[in-house]
Amino acid sequence: MIQSLKRNLYVLLISSLMFIFSIVFFLMIHENIKAKKNSELAYFNRMATTLILQLEHESDYRTCLELYEAKRDMYFQLLSDTGHSLYQSEYIKNNDIIDTFLTILLDTEGDFTYNPSSLEDNYYSRQSGTYTIQAINGKKHYCASSLIVTDHDAIYTVVAVKECSSFAALLKPELGYYICIWCGVLASIVFLSKILVKKAVSPTEKAMQSQKDFIAAVSHECKAPLASILSSAEMIESVPGVPDTIKNHVQMIDSEVSRMSRLIQDLLLLSSLDAGNWSLHMDEINIDTLLINLYTKFEQICREKNILLELNIPDECCPPLYSDVDRLNQIISIFLDNAISYSPPDSEISLNASAGKNELIITIIDHGIGISDKDKPFIFNRFYQCDKSRTKREHFGLGLSIANELVSKLDGRIRLFDTTGGGCTFKIFLPLK
Repeated sequence: MIQSLKRNLYVLLISSLMFIFSIVFFLMIHENIKAKKNSELAYFNRMATTLILQLEHESDYRTCLELYEAKRDMYFQLLSDTGHSLYQSEYIKNNDIIDTFLTILLDTEGDFTYNPSSLEDNYYSRQSGTYTIQAINGKKHYCASSLIVTDHDAIYTVVAVKECSSFAALLKPELGYYICIWCGVLASIVFLSKILVKKAVSPTEKAMQSQKDFIAAVSHECKAPLASILSSAEMIESVPGVPDTIKNHVQMIDSEVSRMSRLIQDLLLLSSLDAGNWSLHMDEINIDTLLINLYTKFEQICREKNILLELNIPDECCPPLYSDVDRLNQIISIFLDNAISYSPPDSEISLNASAGKNELIITIIDHGIGISDKDKPFIFNRFYQCDKSRTKREHFGLGLSIANELVSKLDGRIRLFDTTGGGCTFKIFLPLK
């Protein structure tokens, strides 16, 4: 239980811290990318302004534009004062970006070409605002238009275009840096979570360990008195001429002492499992022989209660299982004992075996009272009983918890299903090695 608590707290703490860090981390990346985009836009505006100044004094516009195109990754459409194209970059020849931009520019800032009807207003160079336009191919571009009046009485309209850098391109230079930060913070969170969870669970762990030590100590101390009581009861019962009344009381003592002995054995087993000083005796097992022996053992008990016990094993031998035969016998016996206890007369119990992929599946099917959905999450808890009144005195609520612990030690798992028509179906999955 404490291990499950630590694991759940550990996962919850790591998830929470990683969620908070992820938000902060991605906000940081977003702000960085935003700053780079603003810087890229400012660079485009600065280059467009510098180009205007050069073209005002430069008569060889083609050389000037080709130089900008090669070194600044900018593309241009140059129009004369009559509207004829004087220069056009190859990049935008078959692209709709210029037409889209000029349409938007006309709607927002008006005509940005030479207008002879207003010579006074047009006899100076000026630049439009910068727009971000998306082309048909999905790529975004910065666009700006400039009306240039040169020193040699020429008037040009220049449309400058620069492709916007993608998110990946802006992130790539610092990607390694971000990965290092992410890995470093993840390692720190994992390390910090271990320390915090350990400190948080430590008081509970100590309390539970004290409880386990107490139960183990009491169980050990109770063994000797119970053995003495049982021995004394047998001596009394063997005395000649003992009245029937006394014999009945002695038999009651014998029954209750046997019941207490079973409880103590279960508690001692769980204590040894908790303490981790319990070892397995692994060996190769013939599962067919094991199940046949169990069937023979429980078939007589079932017959006395008018219950039909069936054994179903494959015609071909099951693959050898490397496990602890005594513990596996104990696990299956717990499920068969429960099935018999909670099955009504004239019902059936099935003990089946089958080989799956890399695992052996042992199935115990009964048609008894079943387990309600609200009780299913707790059936492997210690001392938990679906019958809250605890009228079944032969059960303490430890059997399934012991079976679950033992199966876990054998690297297996248990699954519970509802039997069609009522009852329980337990499946035990054991690895084939």
